[in-house]
Amino acid sequence: MGMRAVVYGRISTDLQSETSVNEQIRRCKQYVEMKGWELISEFSDVGTGMNMDRDGFKSMMERIEEWDVVVAFKLDRFHRSSANAQSWASDLNAVGKNFVALDIDVDTTTAMGMAVFRIITALNQMEVEVTKERTRMGLQGVKNEGRWVGKPPYGYNSVFASTGDEGDKGILSVKQSEAEIVKMIFELRDSGSTFSSIVERLIDAGVLTKTGKRSWSTATVRDILNRRDFYEGYYYNLDNERQTYTWGSIL
Repeated sequence: MGMRAVVYGRISTDLQSETSVNEQIRRCKQYVEMKGWELISEFSDVGTGMNMDRDGFKSMMERIEEWDVVVAFKLDRFHRSSANAQSWASDLNAVGKNFVALDIDVDTTTAMGMAVFRIITALNQMEVEVTKERTRMGLQGVKNEGRWVGKPPYGYNSVFASTGDEGDKGILSVKQSEAEIVKMIFELRDSGSTFSSIVERLIDAGVLTKTGKRSWSTATVRDILNRRDFYEGYYYNLDNERQTYTWGSIL
């Protein structure tokens, strides 16, 4: 008995440059015809970014007993993540099913095709890990220079947000109205106040959080108190040497 095939197409409506679903399906059907396989059905999904229900994909997998191989125009039509694609391919292989991705010329109905797929996904995953490592090292380098990474903590403003000067990235300035609250929080804690009592004090006084809301929580207060070194104006570099921030301290 010949191979029973289904074809799958998917686009995200926020990516206008993508090949249309109809064109993806057409090319996949051409491949099925060229291979002499029996076309059982076609499935497709259209969505926006990550908010895609993928009903077509789910329906295809629910009918897995009806087909032997699924053909898609691109590998990422099945799964965007290389790790997820690898796991999915292994699951298919475990039940005797295969897939074809036309963009990378992978056809797992052959031993060579499966080997090529594993090499490609391994390389893709390695690229992801290398990018993560470079990002991590870059952030460590910025922190080592005494620059702040991320949103400014309570008590400070971002200088870059005001100037737009690239040289000001990671530089903070004291926000006096919040600085007084930071001092009060530390004074209350040092005098024996609990996290919950400090929260009540802040809410009763109508003090606003960094987001402009009266939604103080013990976690927010604890986060501030855990940054005593920061609020005292110093940090430790990668060599564990104590360094002083270029901006003013609050405590």
